[in-house]
Amino acid sequence: MEKNKIYFVSDFHFGLGDARQEREKEDKALRFLDFIEKDACRLVLLGDIFDFWWEYKQVVPKGFVRFQAKLADLTSKGIIVDYFAGNHDLWQKDYFATELGVNIYRRKHQAFELGGKTFVLGHGDGLDSKDYGYKIMDAVFSCRYLWWIFTSLPTSFAIGFARLWSRKNRDRHRKYDMQDKKTDEPMYRFCEQYLTKSHADYFVFGHRHIKNEFVLSSGAKYINTGSWIDDSPYAVFDMQDLKLMKFEDNGALQN
Repeated sequence: MEKNKIYFVSDFHFGLGDARQEREKEDKALRFLDFIEKDACRLVLLGDIFDFWWEYKQVVPKGFVRFQAKLADLTSKGIIVDYFAGNHDLWQKDYFATELGVNIYRRKHQAFELGGKTFVLGHGDGLDSKDYGYKIMDAVFSCRYLWWIFTSLPTSFAIGFARLWSRKNRDRHRKYDMQDKKTDEPMYRFCEQYLTKSHADYFVFGHRHIKNEFVLSSGAKYINTGSWIDDSPYAVFDMQDLKLMKFEDNGALQN
């Protein structure tokens, strides 16, 4: 079978639930990766794959090693894997690149030429130019000096505190995450503004936890890949069109 499809997925948030929930989620993610392996030439992870991720020089967070091993297996077979750091897993260094062969991207958005089409990809956070609170928080979390301070704390305390903060922050934003704002989405407005200055055929983001698909005024398409907290959506480009899909337990596909 020809390997010519590009898959996009985001927001697994591994580590969010209890041990049983997370094992089930990881099992389903592994079945998804097994499913795409037969025809994928590229896999794009659009951020927040982990609910919290922090790399020390010699240590990475415990858990989900089977998922990581599968990524390494895909790259060893020649499948390109890209990983856009999200707002929950932006504290990455070189582990995924050196150990798993994954390409890491930290920019809020980046353009790619894929299959003769222009894709603008990213996690989706920070695209609202008027969200000044987020911009301040992002500047704090991206500060290398503060990274050094956090890294100097005892590992169990630092990671425990960060995971607690992640859950509390999600609880505060849960109501917003459930609202489908359609064309009033900051990401939708970003796409329309981007198209006033540059060409793009497709925009693909995650972050919002609501799967969405819109045709923009230029005819370009915007897709949000949603989250795997309660569902299992993804997008696939078959070198002809980009489609928003759902992975089901039996391996079937559903629009």
